[in-house]
Amino acid sequence: MEQVKPKSSSSTKKWLIGCGIGCGAILLIVIILVMSGFFFIRNIVEGFKSSEVLMDTLVEQHGQIQEYCPSPDGEIKPQHLEAFLAVREAMVPVREELEMSFRILQDIDDEETSEEERRGVIKKITTGFGMISQIADFHKARIQALLDSGMGMGEYYYIYTVVYYSWLEKSVLDGHDIQIRGEDEGFRFNDWQDQESEEIRRDMTLRWLHRIFLPMLHNQHEKLIEGDFRGISKQWREALEAEIEAMELNRYRLVWQDGLPEVTRRSLEPFRGRLEASYSPLTNGVEMALERR
Repeated sequence: MEQVKPKSSSSTKKWLIGCGIGCGAILLIVIILVMSGFFFIRNIVEGFKSSEVLMDTLVEQHGQIQEYCPSPDGEIKPQHLEAFLAVREAMVPVREELEMSFRILQDIDDEETSEEERRGVIKKITTGFGMISQIADFHKARIQALLDSGMGMGEYYYIYTVVYYSWLEKSVLDGHDIQIRGEDEGFRFNDWQDQESEEIRRDMTLRWLHRIFLPMLHNQHEKLIEGDFRGISKQWREALEAEIEAMELNRYRLVWQDGLPEVTRRSLEPFRGRLEASYSPLTNGVEMALERR
């Protein structure tokens, strides 16, 4: 185990902790708090191993994330929104525990005495390592909720992104910066806090969303062309084709970032209140990191 020493002992905003754990085929999570509350995780916690079988089952039933095909008519059907909300509701207990831990892991004010700071650092470390199992539980609960609701991970991310980011205009930077990688290379930590680093984090998230969403839109367009959808408006088809073209030109483009098509927005409107209430800014970073490789 390797520990990265603090840059300075005068402030918790200058300390860094890192560790690398070799565990054969089992990947471990390491959580580190930085001054802005961001975390960098290099390995997946052992608790995630128990989720692998569930994830394999989910993929067998619904395919890989990028294989998801949204409805060719542009609507998100009520039954699919109900399933999404059921998943969100099932995750409430583990999500609330994780939110509480994130609230604890806030920066200590610069004006605190050294004794208060010392206690704060200890509490941060204790909470941070407790979060290892919490994130594993969060991951497992999400997969199980998807299986119970008959929803794949691709559809979950599709609705999550279209609803929260593209429609309700939540920020992709909400929550703590978590990176989970299946690499057996130990742990490396960088203290990111400036605007440039925020932009890097934003670009990484948008790039990942682009990689999964462009195939989804192509699937949607192909289904539209191949099927008998004579009742679908020309306006929707043109909007879909224009969005595909725009995303092909800009790999950092958020899907429907210029506004949802009317047919999609209209299908979401009756669920606005419930969808808004189901969003968790504190755990948004975890939502994005769990499948981002």
